[in-house]
Amino acid sequence: MSTKEAHSRNDLLDALRAVALAGVIIMNMITFSGLAYLTPEMRTEWLGTADRFVWVLIRIFVDDKALAAFSFMFGFSFSVILGKAMSSRDATVRFVQRLMVLFMIGLFNALFLFWADILMSYAVLGLILPFAARLPTRVIAGLALALVIAAPVTLALGGYEMPNPVPRGHTESLDAFASPELTDTVKQNWRMIFAASEAADSTLVLRFMTLMGLFLLGLAAGKSGVIMALAGRRDHLLRLGLMLALVGATMNIVLRYVVEPEGFWVMLKLEGPIMALGYLMLIGAALAGPSVGWLRRLLAPLGRMTLTGYLTTAISGQALFYGWGLGLIGQLGTLGVLAIASVFYVALIVFAQLWLRFFPFGPWEWLWRRLTNLLPQPQIGRGIAQ
Repeated sequence: MSTKEAHSRNDLLDALRAVALAGVIIMNMITFSGLAYLTPEMRTEWLGTADRFVWVLIRIFVDDKALAAFSFMFGFSFSVILGKAMSSRDATVRFVQRLMVLFMIGLFNALFLFWADILMSYAVLGLILPFAARLPTRVIAGLALALVIAAPVTLALGGYEMPNPVPRGHTESLDAFASPELTDTVKQNWRMIFAASEAADSTLVLRFMTLMGLFLLGLAAGKSGVIMALAGRRDHLLRLGLMLALVGATMNIVLRYVVEPEGFWVMLKLEGPIMALGYLMLIGAALAGPSVGWLRRLLAPLGRMTLTGYLTTAISGQALFYGWGLGLIGQLGTLGVLAIASVFYVALIVFAQLWLRFFPFGPWEWLWRRLTNLLPQPQIGRGIAQ
């Protein structure tokens, strides 16, 4: 990253990416810890009252919302890359090459680190962005909202069962990942990639359509500059964000404790993206304040290397919980895992601050670019930024 580019980056957007990553880290660490593989009955039997209470809070306020917010910000990030890619056909080809490399990195992650990889999905979904970017911003936003709404509609009309967390009930993973042999970890990753998806049709449909919609919504936000425009009107952003967060939380509680999740009531699954957008507005309004510039500057470096943060979480999660590492899988309650995730997140913030003082990109971001450069390169015309 050149000095000029570093100064042109917006600390608010980078800080938002870093906050979105925090939720993903929490949910991924919960899976690595083994808690996500338990059935509800096992969780009731094994966890204390405080751990069960925190588990419910995480399920209501973080689960699904973290991935939704991360996906929106990932789509927004791609809009920045596409700003260059739209300048020529060759640059667009290069953008597709970057997606190909991202898919390969995701495949490596899924097989050797964390079976629930999201990067492969991002790479595939990202293929639509160069075409969508040519549409008017309002059309992109309309398509995005239509996809998000169509996701639960498809479940209701298609006769799908209510989506459940994919890892739940796969208790064999506790023994497999507790093995000191790394080959057992790889074998179980492979099993989970395929076996876990066999009974997860509704989850895959909901996730694919919702993530596609959030990708496009992030693209529309990046093209329009709406985030920065709203950041200048913090009162409006706070009110709208609070309203969305409350509406989404109410929908979540009703879906969990009041109605049966079938028919029309499946529409309540919209609570995930609604709450995620509400969170981003609230956090964006808070971070846009003139008195918290120090916080933006603290978080921004991690927001510039979210790929490194995401993949380092997988490596560290294995080292902490799996049998070849410290072997803590199945040993901690929700509070203990949340504490570990918090300490790890702080460590990532410090690492990002130090790393970017000496290097222009995060280590995995550098590898992403390096591998892209190894592919046959299109001829970039003079004056076109690579």
